Amino acid sequence: MSFTRDLLSGLAVLLADAGAGDWNPSGIYSDEQTAITIGGLPASPDMAITLTVYGTGRAGDDLTQSDTNTQIQVRIRGKADPRVVDDLADLVFDALHGLSNHTLDTGVHVLLAQRRIVAPIDRDANGRWGRADSYELLVDRPSPHRTE
Repeated sequence: MSFTRDLLSGLAVLLADAGAGDWNPSGIYSDEQTAITIGGLPASPDMAITLTVYGTGRAGDDLTQSDTNTQIQVRIRGKADPRVVDDLADLVFDALHGLSNHTLDTGVHVLLAQRRIVAPIDRDANGRWGRADSYELLVDRPSPHRTE
């Protein structure tokens, strides 16, 4: 596959294993589940977490070594009670922040993960609360012009 696919899928599995939600690569979820998706929030179920790569971190990509800083946005949606979205965000934080020297089940090696941004919560058109947290991950990403 691709590095980005492997990174996001591996993070989805990690979050599911930590109890933050349910990961189904086919994208099919029941209304009772908390969906973990890649690329965008689904219309349903109400409770959902989506993962997206949106840039390079402060240090960028090293030119000669395989170190890469990647920014991951974690959009979280709860229900009508705003505390639910914060509960989900806390589960994500517990799973990701401070994660170090860990190889995801997809083979991507995370050297360090750190939350950088917590956006204020807001409501969508259906009255569901949501927020977006951003994490910076230092990962090992070998490529043809860099050494491992």
